[in-house]
Amino acid sequence: RMTLREAPASERPALFLKKLRMCCVVYDFSKQTNVKEKEAKRQTLLEIVEYVNNTRNCFNETVMADAVNMVSANIFRTLPPVYRNPNAIFDPEEEDPPLDSAWPHLQVVYEFFLRFVVSNDV
Repeated sequence: RMTLREAPASERPALFLKKLRMCCVVYDFSKQTNVKEKEAKRQTLLEIVEYVNNTRNCFNETVMADAVNMVSANIFRTLPPVYRNPNAIFDPEEEDPPLDSAWPHLQVVYEFFLRFVVSNDV
């Protein structure tokens, strides 16, 4: 698999689009399945964040649509149920909210979205 850094400059925009589209696949983190695919997606997300950090004018109209689609596919989802012991006393000041099992991907998607929003291209 070729990285954006390794690709010839002329091929990077098309490869960037391809990688954005690959990251639209959403995995179920409540199960220990597709472990290799989940890690490959996480690495691809990290790679596209690095690319937008280091590349000027990487967001054209086509890329913008795919960027919004990728962010939407990942962050707009049904939240997993939160199970609490009904006998336990809940103190919102004391308890940290449960960490979403998809956070390893979501964190990078939000980082990408931040870079997208603050980009001079957008």
